[in-house]
Amino acid sequence: MTLQIAVMNETAAAERRVALTPDAIARLLKKQPEVAVQVESGAGAKAGFPDAMYEAVGAKVVKALGKVKADVLLRVTPPSAKEVLPLADNGTLVMLSAGADSWKTFAKGKRNVLALEKLPRTSRAQALDVLSSQANLAGYAAVLAATQHLPRLMPMMTTAAGSAKPAQVLVLGVGVAGLQAIATAKRLGAQVQAFDVRPEVAEQIRSLGAKPVELPMFSVQAEGGYAKALDAKAQKQLQEELAKVIAGMDIVVSTAQIPGKPAPVLITKEAVAAMKPASVIADLGAGGYNKANGVKGGNCPLTVADKVTATANGITLLGETNYPSQLAGDASRFWAANMVNLLALLVKDGAADFSDELVAAMRVVKEGKLV
Repeated sequence: MTLQIAVMNETAAAERRVALTPDAIARLLKKQPEVAVQVESGAGAKAGFPDAMYEAVGAKVVKALGKVKADVLLRVTPPSAKEVLPLADNGTLVMLSAGADSWKTFAKGKRNVLALEKLPRTSRAQALDVLSSQANLAGYAAVLAATQHLPRLMPMMTTAAGSAKPAQVLVLGVGVAGLQAIATAKRLGAQVQAFDVRPEVAEQIRSLGAKPVELPMFSVQAEGGYAKALDAKAQKQLQEELAKVIAGMDIVVSTAQIPGKPAPVLITKEAVAAMKPASVIADLGAGGYNKANGVKGGNCPLTVADKVTATANGITLLGETNYPSQLAGDASRFWAANMVNLLALLVKDGAADFSDELVAAMRVVKEGKLV
C-alpha cells in the first residue's frame, strides 16, 4: 500500500517557502519507501528549487493537483477557504494555522488537520518544531533588515577620517528568535543588551557575549517554554523601566509573544518619542497572534504590520511579519527537515497513524470534527 503525499503551491501573499524540498524528499523516500510524493509544478521555484530538482529525486511533478487525492497534504500557510484541496477521504492536511477560527474552515468531510503550532514544547518534539526553526531565521533577518535602515555602522571602526562607535542594540524577548538576533548583532560588531521577564535566560544572554538588562522585580516563571503575562500594573511599570534603556539604543529588536494572546506592549509611544533620531525598531510582535487576529501593532503600538513606517522624530518601525520567507531557500530546507521527522511519526505501514502523542497533540480536526 502506497501513501500519497502532496505539496501545493503556497497562495498566501509574499510567501516564497515550500513545505518539502528535493533533498528532504530524497531522504523521505529512502526512509519510507511506502510513500509517494506529488509536487505541484512551480511549488519550489521561488525558494530556488525548480521542478527538475524534484523529478531528479523521484517526486512526480504535476501541472495542477486538482485531480490528485492525497492522503497527506503539506502546506506552509493555510489555504484560503475557497481553495479545493487535493485530499482523499480521511486525508490529512498539515500546516501552520492561524488559530482556532481557521480550524473550523477545514473541518469538512472526513478530513483530519494537524496544526503545527500545537506541537508540545518538549525535548522529543524539537525535531518537528517549525516554530523554532523559522523563528531562528526571523531573528537573523530582523537584525539585517534593521541595519539597512540604520544610517550608521554596526561595528566600531577607526579610520584616517575618524572613528565610529559600535551601534547599541537591544533585544526584547529571548526565545529562539531573540537569541539569534543577539548572536547576529554581536557578529556584526554591535554592543548588545537583552531583556526577558524569565530570569533563567540571563546566562544564555551572557553566553552570546551580550549584557542582560536585569529588572528582577518583573521576573516571572515560564509556562511551556513561554513567559506568562504580567498584570496591568506590573506591565506599566515594566514599560517605564524599559523606556529608560530604549532611549539609548540605535536598534531595538522585539520578539516577545504570548501563545493565544496579543503580543505584550513593551515599547510605548512615549518610549519611541524619547529615542535617538534615526533609530530603528524591528517589531516581530506584529506577526503571529496579532496579525492572525487583526490586533494592531506588536510589541510597539505604532508598528504597522507588513509596512515600514517612520515617526515624526525620525524613528523607523519595521512591521515585517514573515522574515523567514525572505530567506526562502534555507527556511524551506529547515521546514522540510521538520516535515520528514513528522512523517516518520505519522506514517506507519503505508497509512496515517495518529497514535503518537506528538501527532495526537497537533490533531485539531478529527474526521471532519473539531477535536
